[in-house]
Amino acid sequence: MVFEGGKRAGKELFCFVFHLLFFLIFLSVSCNNPSPRINPPAEINNFGGEASFYVRSPEKEGRLRLSFYFEIPEKARLEIFNPFGGLESLLWLNGTQATLCIPKEKVYWQGNTLWITSDFLGGEISTSELIGVFSARWSALSPENGWEIFRNQNGQVSGGKRAALRFKIKETFSETEIPKTLYFETEQFQVRIRLLKMRFNRPWKEELFVPFFPAGVRKLSWEEISQRWKR
Repeated sequence: MVFEGGKRAGKELFCFVFHLLFFLIFLSVSCNNPSPRINPPAEINNFGGEASFYVRSPEKEGRLRLSFYFEIPEKARLEIFNPFGGLESLLWLNGTQATLCIPKEKVYWQGNTLWITSDFLGGEISTSELIGVFSARWSALSPENGWEIFRNQNGQVSGGKRAALRFKIKETFSETEIPKTLYFETEQFQVRIRLLKMRFNRPWKEELFVPFFPAGVRKLSWEEISQRWKR
């Protein structure tokens, strides 16, 4: 009986050690796993994907989820979701024209793109410049427009600055310069965007970038809708 008990204990010890080693190997591989790979084409016409979004400012702090669609040179659509997956707002950018819609409240606003990017990211950035940051098309951020670009010791772009607005690239997708984790910052404003998925040159319909509204929608001033949006 003592022998059988010892044998059983030995098996239990072996199983414990085996599972412990398996867990440690799995943890080691997970911790050292490089950034996911993406395969951007030589010429990017459009791209889209999903991202997590964290904002902190004197007025608000919170986390959101984004679905984004960009078409070069200056069209964009952002679908903004709360952490539970509910659609909060839709944002279209077409050059200097911006449209913001809050579907559940049936209200919308239209105006200058720089107003909405300042409220969303903390500082003025045009549609083409925003596309340039997301897709590593650094020629879109020219010194003639006030941009200063910073590079790391490997020559890769690590961030940039114009006036009070700064962006920093903390992580890129493996073997590319396309940002995976980036920050937009001013003195009192910080946004962190972590890109989760990216797809390039999709066969989108033009209607994707055309604003649409629910029945009975009302147009608001910037002052009215910005207070609703910031909730």
